[in-house]
Amino acid sequence: MMMIWALRIAIAAVLIFAFRKGGEPERMIAFVIATAAGLDGLNHALFGDPAFFAVNPGHLVIDTWAMIAMVWVALRANRGWPLWASSAQIIILLGHFAKIVDLSLVRYGYFAMTQLPTNIQVVALFLGTAAHVRREERIGRYHSWRLA
Repeated sequence: MMMIWALRIAIAAVLIFAFRKGGEPERMIAFVIATAAGLDGLNHALFGDPAFFAVNPGHLVIDTWAMIAMVWVALRANRGWPLWASSAQIIILLGHFAKIVDLSLVRYGYFAMTQLPTNIQVVALFLGTAAHVRREERIGRYHSWRLA
């Protein structure tokens, strides 16, 4: 249980760092991650705890929305790291589709595909925000979005 809370505190710290120091793409991805976590809590409050032997429709909807939002940011941002975050979100969505196709998919495999890529997203957000801060210190303000 201590590990879960340590991970949650670390994720919250990265989100606060991104909201305070990041550019618009960093803040948008942090908003998507925070909103998905909030909607996940609401999903569990309304429909109960998840069971990894079946696809949770609430998770599927939340993860689809998060994937669309992250890919939109990744395609328009003047940075490379959002591609990592959106790729991790695509892995999460593929985990849901794999479970839909084959319900005998091992619970641990479904858990790994739908829960662990969030750590990749948080690490990408942290590294991207840190790179943004260093870049602004080195060259000053720059465009957050691609010009074309």
